Amino acid sequence: MSVVAETHEMVLSSSLASGAEEWACPRCGRRLVLRWPPRSEKLVLEHGDATAIHVGGKGGVRAGGLTAAVAPSGADQQWLGDIGIDGDDLPG
Repeated sequence: MSVVAETHEMVLSSSLASGAEEWACPRCGRRLVLRWPPRSEKLVLEHGDATAIHVGGKGGVRAGGLTAAVAPSGADQQWLGDIGIDGDDLPG
């Protein structure tokens, strides 16, 4: 039997003069300071529940628990087919 992690919603608690943002989880007390690109940084102030999946967002953008896979280009797909690998065999 697998254990499903709880999902906690992070909320923006303040914007700092440096442009970084402080995010907090009201459920477990996790606190982060985030700086966005081009000088990306993440500083964990309080760990909170390290087993929970923390998500959050602002301005219509949400993040958390993401998985990404790169789709092969047309030439790579052709080469994979030529050696007997179907696109359905690829992860993701």
